[in-house]
Amino acid sequence: MAEIRKIEDLFKDFSSVLIESVQPVRNYEKKVETNIYKPEQARFKLVIWFKDGNRRYFFSYDNKHFKDRVIIDEYEGLLKLIRLANKYKGTFKNAILYSTIDVQKETKSNYYIEVFKVDIYGNQKTNKAVSFITENKNVILDLKRLNTYGTNKIK
Repeated sequence: MAEIRKIEDLFKDFSSVLIESVQPVRNYEKKVETNIYKPEQARFKLVIWFKDGNRRYFFSYDNKHFKDRVIIDEYEGLLKLIRLANKYKGTFKNAILYSTIDVQKETKSNYYIEVFKVDIYGNQKTNKAVSFITENKNVILDLKRLNTYGTNKIK
């Protein structure tokens, strides 16, 4: 008789599972993110003029967050923007990558020094004064060299 009670208990538990299975399930669809992260600080800004007349701005993500600190890698931020320009190749008239020499490098800063330029035909030009230095594991743009030897427009 003890075995019969155990089987009855199993059926009671199983019937509760069946009842729960009839109830509507929770919606697991991924929500579209409405809050798009835009950096507050960026050394570089990419401007792309598309063939359809649109223009888009992209900023570099220079900060890498670790457990206890933030490492600045402006070289990696520059590299990612150039890769992005190459990804859109064939769909734009021209793309120009600008830099700011502002120490705070806020996105509201004046980005007026051309670093990289590519046109509709694939012709690429770079600013020869762009170089990077390493300070305490931070890879940053050499602003002193850019100010001394760089030009605002790439010729």
